[in-house]
Amino acid sequence: GTCKWQPPAYDVPDDIDFWKTMVVGYPSGDKRLTFVQMEALTGWPAKDEWDFKHLGMSNHPFIKANYPHHEGKLMEMERR
Repeated sequence: GTCKWQPPAYDVPDDIDFWKTMVVGYPSGDKRLTFVQMEALTGWPAKDEWDFKHLGMSNHPFIKANYPHHEGKLMEMERR
């Protein structure tokens, strides 16, 4: 075909009210494959839970996390 790969829009606007999708699984459970497909289908990027600690909160619609958490802690959004 004539399809051309394009990366997702890495700058996620704050003015869009996304439903958040958390991709959670055991370490080495192919979560990355799932969110790469989600990025390809929607054009919006995924974010790893580690990034929130180091880069702060953002409006990313897809979040990848491990279960059980390596420190045994819940993410802030899991407490709601």
